[in-house]
Amino acid sequence: MPGHGSPDADPAARQPRTVKLREAASTIFALVAIVPFLVLVFLLHRYGVLTEQDAQIGLVLALLLAVLGFFVLQRLVSQVSRLADAVITPTDAETTVQADMGAVNGVGRVTEIGQIGTAFARMLDDLKTSTVRLEDLVFKLGALDEVVELAARVSKIDDLLGLVLERSMRTVRATAGAIMLLDEDGKTLRVAAARGLPDAALSPTVALGEGVTGTAAQQAETVVVDDMAVDRRFGGGASGAFACVPVRVEDRLIGVIDLVRRSGGGAPSQPFGRTDLQFLTTLMAHVGYSLDNARLLSETRETASRLGSAVRDLQAAQRRLVEGETLRAMGQMASGMAHHLNNLLAVSSGRIQLLMLRMPDPDLKRQLGIAHRAMEDAAEVVRRVLEFSVTQPGAADTRIDLEQIVRDVVELARPRWHDEAHLSGVSIEIRQEFGGAPPVAGDNVGLREAVMNLLMNAIDALPLGGVIAVRTWSADGEVYCSVSDDGRGMPDDVRRRAMEPFFTTKGPQGVGLGLSVAHAIVQRHRGDLTIESAPGKGTVVTFHMPLGVHGAEAMPAVGTAADGGARRILLVDDQAEVRQVLAEALTAHGHHVVQAANGRQAIDCLEAGEAADLVLSDLGMPGMTGWDVAEAVNRQWPGLPVGLITGWGARSEGTLEQRKSVAFVVAKPFSMETLLASIARVPRREPTESS
Repeated sequence: MPGHGSPDADPAARQPRTVKLREAASTIFALVAIVPFLVLVFLLHRYGVLTEQDAQIGLVLALLLAVLGFFVLQRLVSQVSRLADAVITPTDAETTVQADMGAVNGVGRVTEIGQIGTAFARMLDDLKTSTVRLEDLVFKLGALDEVVELAARVSKIDDLLGLVLERSMRTVRATAGAIMLLDEDGKTLRVAAARGLPDAALSPTVALGEGVTGTAAQQAETVVVDDMAVDRRFGGGASGAFACVPVRVEDRLIGVIDLVRRSGGGAPSQPFGRTDLQFLTTLMAHVGYSLDNARLLSETRETASRLGSAVRDLQAAQRRLVEGETLRAMGQMASGMAHHLNNLLAVSSGRIQLLMLRMPDPDLKRQLGIAHRAMEDAAEVVRRVLEFSVTQPGAADTRIDLEQIVRDVVELARPRWHDEAHLSGVSIEIRQEFGGAPPVAGDNVGLREAVMNLLMNAIDALPLGGVIAVRTWSADGEVYCSVSDDGRGMPDDVRRRAMEPFFTTKGPQGVGLGLSVAHAIVQRHRGDLTIESAPGKGTVVTFHMPLGVHGAEAMPAVGTAADGGARRILLVDDQAEVRQVLAEALTAHGHHVVQAANGRQAIDCLEAGEAADLVLSDLGMPGMTGWDVAEAVNRQWPGLPVGLITGWGARSEGTLEQRKSVAFVVAKPFSMETLLASIARVPRREPTESS
């Protein structure tokens, strides 16, 4: 086996020695020329011929021929070496082609060497051309990749079009260009981006089929013009190469891109090549989808924005609906509760008043009077609860100066915002800013209560003191009043629930009825109430209501003669207890009473010939209400007056026409003095044949 020192173990020892062509040629020449010459000299010397003149001359000639042959061989080898150098160094290819490749001094042109040189030169030229084309393709591929990346990052169509045009012009070495998009009508191309075009040459719109651009768009074909100066489709003065490439998404046209290439110095411009058109076609195919996606994204965002706005409006409407439904439900509950309580209170109050009438003992009468006043207080509580049930507009009783109400409320609340605040060591300032609001038709007591509730809430929001501003003004046929404070404000969740009945953030000392009662009062005046508040920015509560008619119509006159004479009264009430106590009380005061359990029974009594001076009916009854009874009586017995008593509160007085059809309306629980006075004011009915 060979050792480490043997030639087989050394890879370098197995490689043949590398020599240049000139060295190899010199070696070969020495072997084929110098060595035979030396052998010839040796033989001539051996045989003694070297001293002869002819031999010496022959040797000299042989030596000269050898030298000449060596020179010719070196020239030939030099040509081959130059071919090799041209292959190794391509930049010398043009010089190599121009040289007299294959010509050898003393021999002439060697055909094979010349052919090899020409082939090498052609190969090098092709290689150079291919290299330039490859570099151009790599550049275009990089530009295409850049535009694709831009299309993925840029969502705005206008910004994307400007970037696409700039990259396209730079890649195909265009000097001017424009991108035109198809309008929604599908008949007009409109410039969306332009670079390098003078204003005179830039038409903002092009109709489909009009000119080179319009025709290319209509036919969805690429148009290439090598020189616009010789093309009759272009106007005078146009020069340079032109290309128009459509932008499509499948079979749908999006627009076109126009590019112009001009050369400076008067030299002819270079036309757009095949690779330029391939690049533009590929790029526009991708740009078409990008533009379509950008358009869809823009429409989606616009739709999302509209949907978001609609959702917010729906949420606001839903909140208002929930608030309204909550108030309606509370109102229904309060209304039903108040009706039953008023009936019960009417029975108790009537019985107490009967006892007071029949009780001779002054001490017991005094005790009964205290109980009666307690009944009246309970009726007032029921009335306040009943406010929730009245969401319909109420009757406009009097002409009210809202600014005077504000002055009165501020003065009434002075012990709270001035005296108590000073005792607590804080200062509350109330600013009254009046804008000349005209008087309105409404409920003086109700509006005073609404303003008072808003003012008290503002005072409660200033435990450390601050400023309260009460403003009034009028605009667009509405009267406005706002109460604002610079207190701690309310978060959104509290603000949204602020007008819910019984919702409060004041703890045990609050009942949560202030804003809800104010809201109900304003709604009865055909108005609305809004709250603006944010944590740390205070609260502004504003209500408004229409001007309406200044000064409501008064109830029809019911007569002023208080003759106090006994009347024949037809009493109608579906509650037996209430009907019984009323009958006893009226009888105790000298009236003759006939009872009817419902409206139909009362009409039957009158039709049967029952004589009556007055029909006194409950308002809320099943079948026929008190208004129905009044309508039937006025239709069949026009001169017979009708009075109503109701457990639904004074706000159940009905419409103006309904109120004109009755003599009076008395709310339960009532005092007998009030009821007897109402009866006494009804004019005595003159006897007729029908009665």
